[in-house]
Amino acid sequence: MSSPAGRRPVLAVVTSTGEAVRFFDGLTYEQLGDLTVPAQPHELMADAAANLLYASHTYRSGVYTNPGQKAHEISVIDPFRQELVDVVSLTPEEAPHGLALDAGRHRLYATVEAGPAGGGAVIALDTITRKPTGRIEVGARGPHWFAITPDGRKGYATNKGTPFISVLDLVRCELSGRIPAPYGAEEVAISPDGRRAYVAGMALHRDSGAASRPTATMMVIDTATDDVVDRIPLDAPGCPIHIAPDGRILVGLARTDQAGRPDNGQLAVFSPDTHAPRFSVPAGQMPITIRTTPDGNRAFVANLRSGTVTVVDLASGEVQQILDIDPGDPAQNQGAHGIAYLE
Repeated sequence: MSSPAGRRPVLAVVTSTGEAVRFFDGLTYEQLGDLTVPAQPHELMADAAANLLYASHTYRSGVYTNPGQKAHEISVIDPFRQELVDVVSLTPEEAPHGLALDAGRHRLYATVEAGPAGGGAVIALDTITRKPTGRIEVGARGPHWFAITPDGRKGYATNKGTPFISVLDLVRCELSGRIPAPYGAEEVAISPDGRRAYVAGMALHRDSGAASRPTATMMVIDTATDDVVDRIPLDAPGCPIHIAPDGRILVGLARTDQAGRPDNGQLAVFSPDTHAPRFSVPAGQMPITIRTTPDGNRAFVANLRSGTVTVVDLASGEVQQILDIDPGDPAQNQGAHGIAYLE
């Protein structure tokens, strides 16, 4: 989809700490301005057809492992005007996290934590009326990321604190299966042809002591059978995962030092068919989100603790630029989180 004449592409990055969305020129990375939004924006989803962004708001304060008051909003944003179009309340649902879009059906999906409305679930929101149209419980208290197959018939919810991935039938609106993930799971992404789902895991559920920690891997799931058909070794635990338009798999590796504190991470790139490693490049502390340009030429890695975005040329495998979003104390910072790129 090409941009209208004279319109520049926009890179949008959430700062949860700064409670804003920061906008950059998508070609020069000149900072265009900030948009203040409700407390602690989390993830971003781009709706290219509508020229809008959706931002989830998870907590008023705190983090996943130590939340304070929970939020319940989805912000609707015009990235080209840098304006807040609407704030949609999901009350009594709490703590929306991951977002997935079925543009053809005008449906936005959001994971929500267990709360007054019921157990952890995926909520369907009509993007035209901006009203919830359905709710599917996932069988876990804290679903996090969510991805759907290109045909919109199946979804996968990763449960950061529960040892399985929830498989949802989006036609029947029901939980249809569980895929074992004994050490918890982070982001999930689907291949462009819909045949494979890829899941990274931070291994939150592990015994104390380095000797007992599981080997860091990326799971490859056959979406026809929901069987795990491969496990790709990683150099460090993976957190964000994204599939480029050409099928390459991009994984953010979250490294820690000997004391368990966040250390500089990496972006690892794998071939789409053989899953062979292509290259890796340095990233900041705690990579949390990865997105690419529509042509797949560039990748953007949001580094939560560093408060930066690493811009990577996927043709040369080199870091082009590092954007300051909201640097701060790496032990507490949530300076860069959700990312979106619109043309």
